[in-house]
Amino acid sequence: MLKKKILNESINKFITWHNSYGDLSYDRMDFWSSKPGILTKRLFYKNKYLGLPFAGLALLQETFFPSLLKLYADPRRETIGDAHYASAYLNLYESKGDQKYLKRAEEFLDALKSYACKGYSGYCWGYTFSWETHFGLWPSGTPLMTITPYAFWAFKKHFEITGNKESFDIFTSVAEFAAYDLNKSKMNEDITATSYSPIDNSQIINANTYRAAVLLETYQHVKKQNYLDEAQESLKFVLANQQEDGSWFYEAKESSETFIDNFHTCFVLRNLAMCYKVLKDEKTLDAIKKGYEFYRKNLIRENNTPIHFAKVKYVKLRKYEMYDYAEGIKLGIYLKDMIEGALDFSGVMAEDLISKFQLSKGYFITRVTSFGTKHKVPYHRWPQAQLFCSLAMLENELEK
Repeated sequence: MLKKKILNESINKFITWHNSYGDLSYDRMDFWSSKPGILTKRLFYKNKYLGLPFAGLALLQETFFPSLLKLYADPRRETIGDAHYASAYLNLYESKGDQKYLKRAEEFLDALKSYACKGYSGYCWGYTFSWETHFGLWPSGTPLMTITPYAFWAFKKHFEITGNKESFDIFTSVAEFAAYDLNKSKMNEDITATSYSPIDNSQIINANTYRAAVLLETYQHVKKQNYLDEAQESLKFVLANQQEDGSWFYEAKESSETFIDNFHTCFVLRNLAMCYKVLKDEKTLDAIKKGYEFYRKNLIRENNTPIHFAKVKYVKLRKYEMYDYAEGIKLGIYLKDMIEGALDFSGVMAEDLISKFQLSKGYFITRVTSFGTKHKVPYHRWPQAQLFCSLAMLENELEK
């Protein structure tokens, strides 16, 4: 098992870097969210043959010359980064009792409050950048069901630690957004999917697991029957779309446009674990066990390092994606009481991450390409905040 001293030293090293680097960063989407990037994707989605040369050049830029992305945007905050940092420092406060960690967490919570999306049934968050998808252009400030829960969990943990009423009001209001502001589409008479955002009609698996988890965790506090009903609707959709081998496609269908990757698989399993802790139903537990078996067999190498794709949509040239480490470490913490050895595997992954991919400055390599080159530009949103949060969660767990 990972030695606590190694973990603690890694966390302290990261904090030193974070304090000197600051809370703003560039982002891996800086090109793709720029006008040239949006036009490149739009062309590619309309005609892959015409768009492929431009998309290929962009991929090479992102993969091998990431410093060039600084040409397309300025450093900024993003919800996922701030929310993960808030949760990380709250975990450190919980395990160590030092007020400086609580103060730091509350700085990130204040930031999250300042740029929440307006005009919806409850608190919600999205990206600060616009991005082109095969559904069309999603404008900046569009709240997303895959982003909002991270702020939800940060405010929820703050309430659970401090009893702060404002944090309670914020995280419980997120359930109103999840329950009422998204769009629904029928798969058949019995199965209904809920959208990724208020502006689309997608049937994305992980988005529905986030929705179910948020609604059920809120239901524990406010006992609103509709939250339970809506959560079970989303959960039913997810369980119905698990494949025989235990996997889930990104979307609720198999096609050349969908994929199975590591960290989205972790999202689904982690969120289902949250649902199971509330409902205690055997169908969800069976799905988790089957999904985790797929994860270990198909998304983890024999040397215990993560494989990024089990089914590829487009070539990405990634050998090690640190986001996979972040979510894999976190997953074992959530599954520790459901699957024997899951927490131990979190320790294995954390030790590998720290020994191989933490730089002397304190932050982590972003990814290692298929050619062995290392992407060393630190992005808070992807994956520095996630890695730090996972390690802080693991330390908190090991201190219990």
